[in-house]
Amino acid sequence: MASALLSLDHVMNRFRHTGLLALASFLALHGTAQATCAATDARIELSAHHIAVGVGYVWGRGTLYDGTHAYPFTIRGGGMLSVGGMALSGQGCVRNLARLQDFNGTYWSVGGTATIHHGTAGLVMENGRGVDINLVAHTRGAFLSGQIARLSFRLKGSR
Repeated sequence: MASALLSLDHVMNRFRHTGLLALASFLALHGTAQATCAATDARIELSAHHIAVGVGYVWGRGTLYDGTHAYPFTIRGGGMLSVGGMALSGQGCVRNLARLQDFNGTYWSVGGTATIHHGTAGLVMENGRGVDINLVAHTRGAFLSGQIARLSFRLKGSR
């Protein structure tokens, strides 16, 4: 009987590891989408850090490029269901930006990231004013998430 329980425990551990590997692979591949900007889209470049143990915190900075103008901004926020730490840097497209002040606000995102040493992440975010950000980033660290995130973007000098 003890032998059967040990065997069952071994099988369950095997399934658990296989499931985590499959999830990490899916999330890593999911994050490799490319952001394709239209001529009318604004662009962003950003760098940020993310640490998490169940609930995570994100902070960073970036630049919004709209035509020939460059506007620095900050990022703060967090998400749930993630573990680890990573640094990320990336570029993205900003769509539906009718007025510069519409960029400020809380953006919501649902997605996942898997990074062991180096990786990629793809995020699609939207704020309450209908502004969309499609971001592709390079990541460094050890991080796994399947999360709902709430990020606040603020142009420097704005309230």
